[in-house]
Amino acid sequence: MPRCSRACRRSSSWPACSAGSSAASPPARCATDVRRRVAVTVAALLCVAARLHAQAPRVVEDWSEQPAAGRLPAKWSFYAREPNLTYPPAIVVNDGRRALWLKTERYSVRLARAIDLDVQHAPTLTWEWKAVTLPEQGDIRGEISDQVARIVLFFPPRYRPRMLGYVWDTRAPVGTETHTQQMMLERWLVVVRSGPAEVGQWIRESRNVERDYARLFGQAPPALMGVGVESHSEDARHASEVFIGPITLSR
Repeated sequence: MPRCSRACRRSSSWPACSAGSSAASPPARCATDVRRRVAVTVAALLCVAARLHAQAPRVVEDWSEQPAAGRLPAKWSFYAREPNLTYPPAIVVNDGRRALWLKTERYSVRLARAIDLDVQHAPTLTWEWKAVTLPEQGDIRGEISDQVARIVLFFPPRYRPRMLGYVWDTRAPVGTETHTQQMMLERWLVVVRSGPAEVGQWIRESRNVERDYARLFGQAPPALMGVGVESHSEDARHASEVFIGPITLSR
């Protein structure tokens, strides 16, 4: 949070413009006082603006840059490997909301975009999603680790990133957490939604990333370097379908 100057804090105690014992003439003193008042007022307004800016949500993605039924925004790209797509990701309007549509059949989609943001200043991750088809055998606890959707965050170091992901799992209960260490990646996944009860409904989720990262990785989070969205159905003969709505980070 930006800190205000002394001028901002004393903005309510402006000096009065009056004739008194001073070497300067009354008109000169009045002009000086007016300039001082203007300077203090400007400082106060800048302080308020800085506070509002710091509190305003940082929109990671709201899918507004592309037209409905349009292609994926240029700042998003496949990572890991690009599958042979039966259903290319698309920007759509669903229930009056702009969203990213992901559908898979025996393959997975992993998309990410770069972002530089200190999550200690904006620790609350909020997103919306609507599951349509859950991969029937998916279970984050086993070998068939397919989920209809994951929202993932990437942190340094770049040569072996740390990933923190929030998932909608088919079978594992909410609160399940799994840890994976690979040569090129260390990953924690957290189940925040589970099962078919809310399939077909738009759901809004919120997590404190700073708190989750510190608890799982054992230290305060560094600056965020990327955000990703995923949908999986590659570990068995099943499918997935989901709409991903706006993603924001805020205080």
